[in-house]
This record gives sequence, structure tokens and C-alpha cells, in this order.
Amino acid sequence: MKKFTKLLTVILTVLLLATFVVGCSSQNGEVAETNELKTEKTVEETGFPLKISDDAQREVEIKEKPERIVSLAPSNTEILFALGLGDKVVGVTDFCDFPKEATSKEKIGGFSDPNIEKIIELKPDLVLGTGMHQKLISQLEDVGLTVFIFDPKGINDVLKSIETVGTLTGQTDTSEKLVSEMNEKIDEVKGKVADLTDEQKPLVYYEVWNDPIMTVGPGALMYEIIEMAGGQNIAADFKEDYPQLSLEVLIEKDPQVIVASAGSMSEPGKVKERKGWEDISAVKEGKVYVIEEDKVVRAGPRIADGLVDVAKIIHPELY
Repeated sequence: MKKFTKLLTVILTVLLLATFVVGCSSQNGEVAETNELKTEKTVEETGFPLKISDDAQREVEIKEKPERIVSLAPSNTEILFALGLGDKVVGVTDFCDFPKEATSKEKIGGFSDPNIEKIIELKPDLVLGTGMHQKLISQLEDVGLTVFIFDPKGINDVLKSIETVGTLTGQTDTSEKLVSEMNEKIDEVKGKVADLTDEQKPLVYYEVWNDPIMTVGPGALMYEIIEMAGGQNIAADFKEDYPQLSLEVLIEKDPQVIVASAGSMSEPGKVKERKGWEDISAVKEGKVYVIEEDKVVRAGPRIADGLVDVAKIIHPELY
């Protein structure tokens, strides 16, 4: 009887061990399967690695989600912060002053002449430049840095740039939401001026600078903004992005509305003190306005707000 009891105990022990091993094996299989699914899901959600063409006609590979980003332009900096990526930005130019948080970031020098050594020192895994920085590409890539160039020519290109930054950084949902909000403002302006005749669209002079007199031509963002806001730009027949005018030509064009950057004209009333300007229609009728320059020249998220501001200036009767 004792032998039988001992044998039964051994058999039961073996069975329990077998059950435990099978259970562990099954559990480990489930864990492995879960980890595999998790990995696949992570790759699918982040979209990395990815290859995408920039505005310099280069195919750029982004192997992993960027964690350290250097911006070589104020417009790029504004986009990054608008997408909630401020904590990823490790370097900006001396001119990156919006939002306020950007001013506390490490400086990499000027917009047109960034400090290459400083950029390398910051060890970014993504550098965002503009068309002005194409000559720097090889210098940065030679030390293993990834460079992406933006060179928007119009408002639609600005919207595309924002979406692209979202793709490059894994912030597609945020970028799509921002672009949608911007499009709502743009479409509202377009709707308000859609039925205006050419006679109802005043001649507009945007002053980039006053000495020499400089305005915006067909290739500038502000030119498109004026046209989209229901105005007619006096420089429509110029080929340069930023043409210079003589006072005689300006008087001959006789703009009905003058919009100036704050740097060029601090107070609208002082334009009357400029010799020869007193007979220009916009000056005589008091239709001279100062606007925040960065909203209409930076290819960033505030461009839609700049459009609304200009539309309210040109057509206050529609607001």
C-alpha cells in the first residue's frame, strides 16, 4: 500500500510539472506574439523609416523619429513649435523670435550664415533649411547629418511644408489639424472677395522699405496675399520678387491703399511728411496702414492670419 501511495504521488507530481511547462510555453508564445504585433504596430504608426523628396529635388531618408532638430529659418521654427515640437528643437537662428519659447533655444548664428561647427556640436538628427541653405547641404551631410530643404513659393506651398514637417516628425495628425484650421481662414477670405469686380479691387502698394522704395513682385508671398485679399498689386508688371521703384513711378501708379511693414514705417501718419507723397490717393484719403511684417513674409502658420489682416485693411466693408 505504501509503495502504491508513493507511486501515485510521483505520477501526480509529473503531471503537475507537465501542466506547468505547457502553461509556461503557451504563455511565452502569447507574449512573443504580442511583442511581435506591438513592433509591427509601432512601425505602422510612426511611419519610420521613410523617404521623401524636399524642395531641392532631393530624396531624403529619415530612419527614425527625430528627437533633436535644428531649424535654419524663423519660418521652420514657427512650424515646429506650432506642431508641439518645441522640446525637440535644440538649435535656432538669431532671428527665430516667435514664439517666445524659441528665443531660449541654443543659437546657431544668422539666417543666411549659420555656424556649421555649432550645428554639428548640437548633434541633431534632423536639420530643416530653406532654399537659401542649399550650399550648406554637402557640408552637413559630410558629417552624417540629415538635411531637409523647404522653399515654398506660395500659400499652398506653405500648407504643404507644414504637412511635410508633420510627416518628417511623426506629427501627421497635428499638422493636418493645423492646415485645416488655416484653410478655414483662407477660404473665408476667398469667399468674402469672390464676387468683387476688378473695379472694386483697389490698387495696393506694400512697402518693404522706403529708401530706396521697395515693394513685392509676383514671386513674393505678400504679393499673393494682396491678390487673394481682393486687391491689385501695383507691381504686377514687374518680374523681380522685390522690385525697387522710383518715386515718379510710384506716383504714376497712384495706389489707393498703402500697407507697410513696421520696420519701414513706424507711424502711418508720417507718410505725409515724405516729400512728393502728399498727392498719392492713399495718402490723401488716409488709407495708409502698418502691419506686422512677420505675418506676411514668413512661410509659416501665421500666414493665414496675415491674409485675414490684409483683407480687413483692403476691404473693411466686408468685415
